[in-house]
Amino acid sequence: MNGINPRPLIKFLKLLYKSTRDGSMDILSITSLKRKLLTPRPLNPFLILLITFTGAVLRFYKLGYRGFWCDEAGSVLAATGQGSFNNPHPPLSFVILRIFIDILGTNEFTARLPACLFGIATIPLTYLLGKQLFGEKEGMLASFIISVSQWYVIWSQQARMYTELTVFTILAFYFFYKAVYKENLMSYVLSAVFGILAFYTHYSAIFIVVIIACWLILRNFFANTENNINYRHLMLFFALFFVLILPLFFISIPQSLDLKFGDAEPQWGSDIYEFLFFFFRYSIGPIWSLFSMFGAIYLILQRNNAGYLLATYATIPLVTFAVLSFRITVVTRYLIFTLPAYALLASYLIMELFDRILNHEREKEFRFTSLKNLNLSVFLAFVFLFIIVIRIVNPSALHYYYFEDEGNADWKSACAYVASVMEPEDLIAATGDKVVYYYLGKVDYRLSIELFEPSAFEEIKNSDERVWLIIDDGRIKTIDPDHEFRDWIASDCELMKEVYRVKVYLFTPKNV
Repeated sequence: MNGINPRPLIKFLKLLYKSTRDGSMDILSITSLKRKLLTPRPLNPFLILLITFTGAVLRFYKLGYRGFWCDEAGSVLAATGQGSFNNPHPPLSFVILRIFIDILGTNEFTARLPACLFGIATIPLTYLLGKQLFGEKEGMLASFIISVSQWYVIWSQQARMYTELTVFTILAFYFFYKAVYKENLMSYVLSAVFGILAFYTHYSAIFIVVIIACWLILRNFFANTENNINYRHLMLFFALFFVLILPLFFISIPQSLDLKFGDAEPQWGSDIYEFLFFFFRYSIGPIWSLFSMFGAIYLILQRNNAGYLLATYATIPLVTFAVLSFRITVVTRYLIFTLPAYALLASYLIMELFDRILNHEREKEFRFTSLKNLNLSVFLAFVFLFIIVIRIVNPSALHYYYFEDEGNADWKSACAYVASVMEPEDLIAATGDKVVYYYLGKVDYRLSIELFEPSAFEEIKNSDERVWLIIDDGRIKTIDPDHEFRDWIASDCELMKEVYRVKVYLFTPKNV
């Protein structure tokens, strides 16, 4: 992937032209120019800027086009302190969101802007991590995969904390890897700081210290490297991390556990097989999954130190959440911070195969090539690289996301309709209570999964006022498994409006 220096090439062509004109040929000059021409050049920084710009365009395109869904509205309400909704997440992402809202105002675009900017920042940071672990080529290819990943583009356009978590996680691993090999105290401190920021963003960041601990064990017993760790600095890293996250253990985590743990089954989510299938099939994709898996196996067989780090980074959170899906509510988006690991593993294997195909070409003598006499192995290598990268990035999925799929339930249109026809004394019942509260300013009966009270059904049925029911099929199925409430809606309520994945019913008491 290293380029050819253009200036020596131009000089060489001039010299070649002169020699053919007057019959003279300076062998030493040609030999010197040939050596300069073949000298590897660093990859042009313009490439990473272009890749980052491409990712930025994909993330800003239609950023404020869709209305909020329930969790996004919950983020805005938590950031602005509105409503009495329980919030199980750490506070940092909401603090960042509040800053943007105070400066730019509250709407779909500005609320999603922090996630968008952090999503863009992930691209060059993935390149830096890949360059540190393997080299420029692998880092560049991984950053390109991240920049056009449909899954990551989607979550870069959501007013949630997942891209922020990813950025802080990358920086934590980047500085820790640097600290181990350069024995730099400041790098240990910076790694701990970014790990703490990640944990104050989402509790999944606890995996950072777990991954680091597992990697150090693997590195000590299996990797082909010297054990040059400064244990005093290492103890400082762990001490900083655990001491500074203690406030969350006394404030936020108990509240989160109250919401997450319930009966024997999770209130929503999926079983382990569905969880794994959705992650590998729809989140990162089957081709990407296969290349990541074989890349990890290949690096482990080589006893590669960076390979051990990325393998633990990719697998430990996945296995843990898959097992926990039996007991608590987990969804695949909790794993989005591991995406750079999968991208780097896949990129390493792709570039290794590419280099092996081209290896014999590097050993041949220098010669000019054109499309007519281009070596077949070179041509096939580039075709292989192109096909694999296209299959991984899946541009058709991006097209579907922007132009065919309407995304999340259209709560905004449903609420706009209700606001235009409801009377001041009317009541509102909603399965998406947070998003309805954001758009309408009130919710009288919360039918959301977390806060559902069975008595609400009877209160709605016996109400003396008109009740607007804003229902999405997904959540009503969860809270009404016996169809009792839905049968009542079908018989006693009037369907007033239907938008994408949301229906608006009106219940009118007989005395009205």
